[in-house]
Amino acid sequence: MIRAEEFNELPPHLQAELVLEQGHYLHHRIRGWCKIDLYWLHDFYVELWFLYDLKSIGLVRALTDYAHLEPYLDTIKLKLALINKE
Repeated sequence: MIRAEEFNELPPHLQAELVLEQGHYLHHRIRGWCKIDLYWLHDFYVELWFLYDLKSIGLVRALTDYAHLEPYLDTIKLKLALINKE
């Protein structure tokens, strides 16, 4: 199982391949010229940003901050890990 930090070190084409093969599609949103798909991969969330042609991936990113999940919280329920703030 890969961690988010390891995932972020992979080249983008390998990140996309991993998400499409092992990730679980959850939801999508539209932003400008992009369709953004949200996936659950092992124990973290990943976004795939598809360009306007819906064939090219412009960005892959592991969401490691709750602020990145905010655009989804009004439309779907997401499991968020509790952070120990000691």
